[in-house]
Order: sequence, then structure tokens, then C-alpha cells
Amino acid sequence: MRDDLDHLISRLADGRPDRSLAGFEHAVLQGVARRREDIQAARAMAPVRVVSIGVALAIGVTTGGIAAASTLTQPPQVSPFSTAAHLAPSTLLEGE
Repeated sequence: MRDDLDHLISRLADGRPDRSLAGFEHAVLQGVARRREDIQAARAMAPVRVVSIGVALAIGVTTGGIAAASTLTQPPQVSPFSTAAHLAPSTLLEGE
């Protein structure tokens, strides 16, 4: 097995590269520059993201508070599945 591996590596070293490396450095530098621009754009948009998260949080807290306050001001509903009803299935199963 080792002889085959050595033979394959020597054949690979003797062969020509399958791709041209002309322009490789330029492509890498363009990728680095593009990455830097993306990072700068993300940093510029960070305050907008924070504000949008704050607004969404404020809207959620406000609507949740209004919903909670409205449920506290309404009289409890009597239905077969409410816990306040004395005929709820859960109270009938207790077997007083």
C-alpha cells in the first residue's frame, strides 16, 4: 500500500497543474475587499437593527399589556372547560 501511495504522489508532482493560477491573487484580494465592505455595511446597519428590535419589543409589550388588562376587567366566562366552573370535567373527576 505504501508503495502505491508513493508512486501516486510522485506522479502528481510530475504532472502539470490542471488550472492556471494567473489572476488567483487578484480574485483573493477582491474577495477580501468585498468582505470588508460587507462588514462596514453591517456596522452601519447595526443601529437600525437595534431600533427595529426595540420598536418590536415595545409593540409586543404594549399589546400584551392591553390584552392582559382587558382580560382582568371582563367578568369570568362560564364554560364547561373553564377552571372557574363547578361543572368543569376536571372538577367532576376529583370525586368529592
